[in-house]
Amino acid sequence: MSNLMYSCVLMLLMASLSVTLAMGQIQSAPADGSDNAPTELEKEHPPPATDVAPDTRFQQVLFCTLDRPSEVQRYNVQCTNARRVDVQIADCCIPGDHWEAKSKAWDAAPNTAVTTSPGAQNVFGLRSRVYNYGGTPQNLRNINVEVDCSYIHGVNVFGAGSFLRITSDSPNCVVTDLGKRDSINRTP
Repeated sequence: MSNLMYSCVLMLLMASLSVTLAMGQIQSAPADGSDNAPTELEKEHPPPATDVAPDTRFQQVLFCTLDRPSEVQRYNVQCTNARRVDVQIADCCIPGDHWEAKSKAWDAAPNTAVTTSPGAQNVFGLRSRVYNYGGTPQNLRNINVEVDCSYIHGVNVFGAGSFLRITSDSPNCVVTDLGKRDSINRTP
């Protein structure tokens, strides 16, 4: 498949594949607004299955697409009354790409976690975890996390895509797309 075809497929995936999981059930936005059936593209490239922590009450799978190796896709995750936020990453579309997800939680004791994709297509890496150490005086018992998705190395064909799975023990989480930026030092 040519680079142009990969780019087209990735753009279609990015447009149609925003899969949200809540309490273990897949919820995807319908392509035509008529029903909740998955599109053909979603059937061809579903997010890979993975184990989640037993106390998981929130799950969301995001599709991270990058146009060049220096680009980083950023997300903000805010959860109320959460003890932790876990992140996993998997290569989506071109076998051989390796991806990295970094998470940083800001509170009384900031902490950072890193995970990578193992390289095989549609296989999530191990969970990385940031902890809530009580929040801040302005944000007690809540956790505020930045999650960055970046390309490590691989076949070097862009646009490239990966799946990012975010989970928490709190059912009350909001994920906000912060956009993309170029960054040589990808530490959040």
